[in-house]
Amino acid sequence: MARIPSLLMLAAACLLGACSEPHLEIFPPLEDPALMSTKLPVDELREDVDAFYFGALERHPSLADYADQAALKAAVAEIKAEIDTPLTRLEFFRHVGKLTHKFGDGHSMLIWPYQEYDALKASGTKPFPFDVHIDLEDRILIKEGYRSASGGQVAAGSRIVSIGGIPAAELTKNLQRYVGGETEYLRKQFVAERFFIYAWAVYGIAGDFEMELEDGAGTRTVAVTNLDDWEEVGADAAEDEDFYHRMLPGSTALLHVGHFDVDPDWFEDFADEAFKAFRAAGATSLIIDVRENTGGNTDTAEYLTRYIAGKPFRMVSHLREKLNSDNRGFMNHKGAVGTIIDTEWDDWTDPMGEDIRFKGDTYLLISPVTYSSGIVFASTLKDFGFATLVGQETGGNANQTAQGNLFNLPHSQLRAYITTRMLVRPSGSLAPGGVKPDHYTRATQESLQAGRDVEMEKALALIAEKR
Repeated sequence: MARIPSLLMLAAACLLGACSEPHLEIFPPLEDPALMSTKLPVDELREDVDAFYFGALERHPSLADYADQAALKAAVAEIKAEIDTPLTRLEFFRHVGKLTHKFGDGHSMLIWPYQEYDALKASGTKPFPFDVHIDLEDRILIKEGYRSASGGQVAAGSRIVSIGGIPAAELTKNLQRYVGGETEYLRKQFVAERFFIYAWAVYGIAGDFEMELEDGAGTRTVAVTNLDDWEEVGADAAEDEDFYHRMLPGSTALLHVGHFDVDPDWFEDFADEAFKAFRAAGATSLIIDVRENTGGNTDTAEYLTRYIAGKPFRMVSHLREKLNSDNRGFMNHKGAVGTIIDTEWDDWTDPMGEDIRFKGDTYLLISPVTYSSGIVFASTLKDFGFATLVGQETGGNANQTAQGNLFNLPHSQLRAYITTRMLVRPSGSLAPGGVKPDHYTRATQESLQAGRDVEMEKALALIAEKR
């Protein structure tokens, strides 16, 4: 089962800048590990709530366009009022973390207590072991089939009714409050991608628990124990990787890019190898899959675009940045704290040479999970007409935020991430909403149970129609 060891979309912090400074370091260790078990006093916890809120106000370049300011301020007051007893960092996260969804931006959030999560795994306690999908009806579905060494089995497409007695509807409704994202559906998809983390952070689901499932045989209870190792049934190891390429029938090439959070030199070698193989195989159509791509840096996205571009292009048309005490540049040369800087983006990139770039039809698979530089990539291909988009509208805005600052809340040392830049898509359009597909498709419980990939099926049907 593929796991996401780090918060990939936080790699947008590297966009257009280095990541070695403290305010750009994602997961620093705690200076004093004893803080993990310390009960912090009420007044310090309330000060940390304010620090999170005012830290966002200071840094975000366009918070009024993302958040309901009155609702955000009311949520701050409500959370401070409900904290009336000393709490550990993990207990405190379950209160203050609920502010995250009020920002309405996937690049502005409070990170889960990752030091406690690492300690949990180091102690031998296993997190929730199944990959899940949350559909449009808010049902939590098991994505793949699983079996355990003790003989337990879970079928693909099984619906989770409850975990540890907590109804699935309550899980999806509450967990999305701890996740950043422009829409509730996007937040739920991020919850699905990191369900094993948030189920533990908010509800303590890990190790031993009971799960009520509904499958083709009815409703049953599955006991999950810390002694069991669950593995996917019939999983193709290659399909479980973040990066792979292969040929499909009918001279169609497939390129899967799970994220752009990778060393650019490695990615260039991977892309060069992939397109060399496509040329050798005589590929006439190409499907690129970024449905699970939550972002990374734009250098890799730009390099990939060069292989399918038929003319010079730019990934961004316009950049907006808000200055704070961390990003004002050497000797504060950029300007005063609070200044908004708007810059026209004039960095155009040439395609690969005629002898190596791909000249056939390209189809891009997108989903509500496609995010950050994944969205920048998708908007570039759509705005320049480099590909036909298949899937669902991206849950994040087509105009993406980026280059976040990270800072610790002063007492709990919980780590916050708040964006400082906004990137306007290549077309220059400021219309709200995500990148929209040219052909809309969506998975259902029935398609999951049948093992069907509806986006892939649609792309292949379009290729067949054109042929």
